[in-house]
Amino acid sequence: MLMDDMMNNDIKQASLPHERMMINLALFHLLLPVAAFSSGHIAWILSIALIGALVSIGWIAWKAKFAQYDTVLIQQHWHLAWRHAQWLLISYGVSALIMLVAWLLSSVQPDHNMATIMLVVFSRIAAVPILLMVLVLFMLEMTALSDARKGA
Repeated sequence: MLMDDMMNNDIKQASLPHERMMINLALFHLLLPVAAFSSGHIAWILSIALIGALVSIGWIAWKAKFAQYDTVLIQQHWHLAWRHAQWLLISYGVSALIMLVAWLLSSVQPDHNMATIMLVVFSRIAAVPILLMVLVLFMLEMTALSDARKGA
């Protein structure tokens, strides 16, 4: 009976990083951006979403790198969630690079209205890498969560 309790506890602890990552994806990458675009307070709400997402990712990174765990199963699932979070950070970088190119192109545009249009168009294009990565990570995290709950 004691062994079953220990295994159940390990399974719960191994599931935790994937649950946290999925909360991060759902809350900061889907729910808050939708609220931002529908409310008219886009910059303010998106800033909160970005800060919340980075704090969540930082917490996952800290737990993966510095925390000590009872079993290899728990440790491996924290490392897997951190690897997935790194992919999300790469998509942030790609989006930031697209916006940098947009800013550079719009800054040399003589017509102010055209520069504004370019920034709007590029901002929509810049959101695509993050959205695609969020969709991919939802699938990967659901699979990893299922594996963690099976003790694998």
